[in-house]
Amino acid sequence: MVPDLDTGRAIRDLLLGTTGSINLWTKRADGSAQAVLQSRDKRAALAARWSSDGKWLIFQTDTDDPGSGDILGIRPGIDTAPVPLVATKFTEISPALSPDGRWLAYTSNETGQYEIYVVPFPNTSAAKWAVSTRGGTAPEWSHSGSELFYRDAARHLVAVDVNTNATFSPGRSAVLFSTAGFAPYLSIQRYAVAPDDRRFLMIRPLATGTPDKLIVVENWFEELKAKLRK
Repeated sequence: MVPDLDTGRAIRDLLLGTTGSINLWTKRADGSAQAVLQSRDKRAALAARWSSDGKWLIFQTDTDDPGSGDILGIRPGIDTAPVPLVATKFTEISPALSPDGRWLAYTSNETGQYEIYVVPFPNTSAAKWAVSTRGGTAPEWSHSGSELFYRDAARHLVAVDVNTNATFSPGRSAVLFSTAGFAPYLSIQRYAVAPDDRRFLMIRPLATGTPDKLIVVENWFEELKAKLRK
């Protein structure tokens, strides 16, 4: 299974700009405080996610950088440098933490093709389970924590029943629908699961023969006020 990397690389190049790096910052959603630099590294920090308790910030490094993609984590206010969580000679990408924060799902090509794996968190070296066997990328947990979703080699969205009570164990899997028409970005979040776990939000590429146009409107607020006075 070979993900479509062109769009992901284009986004990476746009983010890199002239600085040559992508640093990891956090900022309060209400804007009540200045942004805080969490990680500065030669490798780009992508696909960052918080753990459910807000103690860990998990992210992946870019697959085009040295190391071929690793999964790292940092505890803001505690760690002075990112902690390797899943970092081997293979490519590890797409980190996804379970809702209870006990399990980390990710994608790895250690078998020669991309597959989905789950490890305990934060003690990721304690055990490992293979969830897919015929290709898999883009893992996402259900909000209930009882299912794990991923895209298989045929670009179907698959749901796997999981048991996470005492330990982790994958159960029955079912193909939900085809995602062939949706963008399989590698370095950003691929899709979102609705709170009820029954719907999915995905990105569909624009099917057009003409390039997109970027429209910039200057002094739009003055124009708006003029229209309101009419």
